[in-house]
Amino acid sequence: MYAYRKSMPRLNKHLDDKWVKHCQRLHKQRLKQMKPAIDNKPPPKFVHLAQNLKKQQMDEERYSQIERDNYLLLDKMSYIMTHPQLLDEKYMGRPVTYGKSLNKEYRKKELMRITEENQQILRRIQHKEPYYSHEAWTNDARLSEEYLRNCAEYPICLPSSQLFSRSPPSRVTRTPRARQQREGEEDW
Repeated sequence: MYAYRKSMPRLNKHLDDKWVKHCQRLHKQRLKQMKPAIDNKPPPKFVHLAQNLKKQQMDEERYSQIERDNYLLLDKMSYIMTHPQLLDEKYMGRPVTYGKSLNKEYRKKELMRITEENQQILRRIQHKEPYYSHEAWTNDARLSEEYLRNCAEYPICLPSSQLFSRSPPSRVTRTPRARQQREGEEDW
């Protein structure tokens, strides 16, 4: 049967083969029933770590307190709805009635007088002619610009010059470059 077994002496070949098969069967059965030597299972899950029982208990107590408060508020509100007159006098006392003001008519007349004065002042302001003239300001600005151009050694480009006049400046320039710049200003 096996090459190495030929070297071993045996008395009965059939019994020896039967014994070897029996040993092999036992070996296979032990291999099937063998437990691992390394524990690779996940660690056990403890209930006290998975569930926070104290927090659940506190939440339950808080919810029961809220339910109790809501019930009390609802009871009080229903009592208020059924007995409104008794509560007002019981807790807040009799309703306060204020006396009539003795100065009411005087304050009303004073307010009407002040309003009328304000209307008169507004009418006077609206019908008054303005003291300052924007045309005079424009003419003064144009004259000042003209004086500035006459006094300047080089041509001046003012952004306000386009607002007042588009006419060429009155001063004659001496350099050709200045003349080219002056002509460029006229194109604007």
